[in-house]
Amino acid sequence: MKRRFLAAVCAVMLVVSGTACSHSGGKNGTDAAPLRFMVNYFDYSKYDYETGKMTLESSGSAIYCTGETVEAYPALAAELEKEAALSEKYAKEFAGDQDEMTLESDKGSVYGIYSQREYSVVKRADEKVVSIESEFYTYAGGAHPMIGYDTRNIDPVTGKEIKLADVVKDQKKLNELLLARLRKNYPDATFVDDENLFAEYDMNVTASDLGAAAYTFTLDPDGICFYFSLYDLGTYADGVQTVKLLYRDTPELFVKDYVVSGGYVSGIVETGWYDLGGDGTLDEIVCYGNEDEFNQAYESVYVKKNEQGLKTDLYSYHMDTFLMHTEDNRDYLYVIAHMDNDASALYIYDLCQETPKLVAETGYGLSYDGWEDRNLYGYELITDSDDFALTFRCDLLASFNAYFDTSVGPDGTPVLPEDGFYSVPDYIGTLQSAKAFKADIVDESGKVVQENAEIPAGETFKLLRTDGMTVVDAKLSDGRIARLELTRSDDNYTATVNGQISEEEAFKELLYAG
Repeated sequence: MKRRFLAAVCAVMLVVSGTACSHSGGKNGTDAAPLRFMVNYFDYSKYDYETGKMTLESSGSAIYCTGETVEAYPALAAELEKEAALSEKYAKEFAGDQDEMTLESDKGSVYGIYSQREYSVVKRADEKVVSIESEFYTYAGGAHPMIGYDTRNIDPVTGKEIKLADVVKDQKKLNELLLARLRKNYPDATFVDDENLFAEYDMNVTASDLGAAAYTFTLDPDGICFYFSLYDLGTYADGVQTVKLLYRDTPELFVKDYVVSGGYVSGIVETGWYDLGGDGTLDEIVCYGNEDEFNQAYESVYVKKNEQGLKTDLYSYHMDTFLMHTEDNRDYLYVIAHMDNDASALYIYDLCQETPKLVAETGYGLSYDGWEDRNLYGYELITDSDDFALTFRCDLLASFNAYFDTSVGPDGTPVLPEDGFYSVPDYIGTLQSAKAFKADIVDESGKVVQENAEIPAGETFKLLRTDGMTVVDAKLSDGRIARLELTRSDDNYTATVNGQISEEEAFKELLYAG
């Protein structure tokens, strides 16, 4: 008997009408190609399989360009590939050379096992800059872990690092603003009275330059965020610091070319500062998971805005978080939880009020269409609130993640395709009929152009699109499109094709997972 899998569609299909976006070009009305990225997750951690416990952690993520972005921005793609290779090389080396350290960490520490992890998000992506934040944690013995940030600000056309001096006009004024904000945000820190705190910093160098201190910063859509890791400014007890300077507060300080307007998306690792609502005040967003008793997965997520928040129960091994800011200054937090068997769920939080509100829980996830030819594990990130891709799980003649291009709708939820159909990814192979049956022939718009056409045995079917519930359209060998409607049995285990023949009789092989 051929393998079958219970048909499963999107957990909650949002009833939102409208036209989904296509990959329509750059931001701010330009014709530039869209900037789209994938995040690849790697894990070289070590386990004791007798106890089921992790003995050493070495994991992280790296950012790559998608295929169309590689073609449009080859220098950017090459730079990110190089950076990704270095990140994974470091993770491998930490895990591969730590056998003695692993044994040492088994003796116990207040900080647990030896760990090295670094996770990256895209803070901004447009024709001027691709800005990436990487948050790291390393513990390899000693008094305490090292915690901090690395950042990259890359010109997507040239692939070169953008210096702070390219964006900020006056370093003296910048340092005054930074010191004032640090004193306000961290009044108990040991560095607050140091007028020479930034004496060694130079706006004309980057982190790769030697002999001078470079500012660590991201060029966010609404301002510049500065990061100070452990020991950058003060003692270990002072911790890490972040300071956000909004473009709108001191427009004369910034080079106008780097200031953007309109909708945007910004990735978040646990916390971030943004001008929510575009009212000129900074708001803190916090999103973090609460681990289960085995420290192997999250069992809930906390979302906060300026200390006002809520808890949502969920089960997830990993979460991706995106601030979705619309053209008309609405803000939503998209939290995508990754679960067992490649399942995903999208939780949408409205940030327009003082307290975040959960407005939708869906079965949508991030797209990984087009990565089947690469030895990577990850998803396509969201980098544009007006143009991004989502997927949901389908089991209709095959197991696949149907996908659609979309945008943030008027209530914060993603706009669904107007015709109600979603695309089937190219990686799904071709089916072949085992017996003859009849099917309606439809055109590209889905209109029936021939009823009850005879489909012979041996015909090929390339799955094109689906409504996610019962209907799949497939291209035949002569280019015509056949509409296949599946009716499930009462036990949801078998299906009949077009009310005539079981799917197992109709096709020689079904491509279900399981």
